[in-house]
Amino acid sequence: MSATTGFFITLVALFASGLFATLHMALRTLVRTTLQDMAEDSGKPALHRRVERILDDIDGHGVAIGLPRVISTLLVVVGLLFWISQPGALAAADPATVSSSPTALHIVLTIAIASVALWLFAFIVPSSIAEHAGETIVLRLAWLVRVVYMLATPVLGVSRLVDEIVRRLAKIDAKREAEVLEAELLSVVEEGRAEGQFDETEQDMIEAVVEFRSTSVEQIMTPRTEIKALAYTDDLEVVKAYVRDGGHSRIPVYRENLDHLAGILYAKDLLRWMSSPDESPAFNLDEILRPAVFVPETKTVRELMAELLAQQVHIAMVIDEYGGTAGLVTFEDIVEEIFGEIQDEYEDPTQGTPEVVIDADARTAVIDARMNVDDANDELEALKIEIPDHEDYDTVSGFVTVHLGRIPAAGETFVADGLAVEVLEAEPTRVVRIRVGAEPSGEPDEGPSDPQDRVMAK
Repeated sequence: MSATTGFFITLVALFASGLFATLHMALRTLVRTTLQDMAEDSGKPALHRRVERILDDIDGHGVAIGLPRVISTLLVVVGLLFWISQPGALAAADPATVSSSPTALHIVLTIAIASVALWLFAFIVPSSIAEHAGETIVLRLAWLVRVVYMLATPVLGVSRLVDEIVRRLAKIDAKREAEVLEAELLSVVEEGRAEGQFDETEQDMIEAVVEFRSTSVEQIMTPRTEIKALAYTDDLEVVKAYVRDGGHSRIPVYRENLDHLAGILYAKDLLRWMSSPDESPAFNLDEILRPAVFVPETKTVRELMAELLAQQVHIAMVIDEYGGTAGLVTFEDIVEEIFGEIQDEYEDPTQGTPEVVIDADARTAVIDARMNVDDANDELEALKIEIPDHEDYDTVSGFVTVHLGRIPAAGETFVADGLAVEVLEAEPTRVVRIRVGAEPSGEPDEGPSDPQDRVMAK
């Protein structure tokens, strides 16, 4: 092979390496919706079909493009070595380098030149093009991507086999991959907020949508202890007064207790008794009740929304693993999970979403004990303190009762897990509000931080 041939192979291979590197990076970073819109706007049905096939298996097309990228990179090195090692190629620089076979100097020069050329033309330039015009490149060269994919189909099975082996060895399941993707998306959102691309409200909404698929019904439901319901035996006057004063349009009705639901009363079904009770038929609560929809507390909010829409209902009763009533959830709860608290004209502003009130000067916070521990800790970051998470409880109230082993009275204080806790308000069956702050230095913990240790210590 002549020096000219080697040089020609190097140039062609370097161009091919840069081209396939650009396509490979573009396939990894493109925005699917942008590419779809560009394909639709092109007005070319054949091009649109090609793009749809690429998007159907974008990972497979990326792997396929990686094959000619590797081959062309190797050809750059091989062609460069042939060119440099040809007799007389470097004679002008050093007559001693004239040789009929590659020497150590030839190899060193090949590695040095190839490294710089590939770094510039197969990495830096392709990265820049893929970042700024990735969708355009894929759209214009969709035919090439499809041709390479079809030619590489026989070896794609090897790639999928290796991927499956690695997945099993690493014990990574689809659920874990979804969690990793969710964490990455949340990280991007946080970076966007830091760069000023959107405000805190927009960040909260985006994060709520991202976490929507993993949020359980249990996390957004109204707990059993706060459910307002009617007894099956209540007469018309009691029912009318409840509807008039309660401000709820859909009310659970129970028989013996909340574990035995008779159904759901819709306030609008009482209109004929509200207007002219004397001319209305005899009141029979059983006749106007609607069937209750029951969902497990482990169901995701996304699945719940789909079910409520399918059944065209706005309320569902949440049941625990034993079949008892754990709480109540409405379509409004789902909407509030994304958009935040929605206060209607019937709601008491003081009885809204559980909240944390920070006193920056005193370095303390007053917390509604109904609040989820994770949500409370998000607010407590400003004070550099946090409530310990544990499998035995989900709420702030649970943290207090698990640590003490009982329902405390208002005014009680204790120290646990680096926190100084004061019970501000409590009822016979639950904690209502607490104040937390950092543990004073030198003050000992009044009890074991681990609930299991506390039980064993008794």
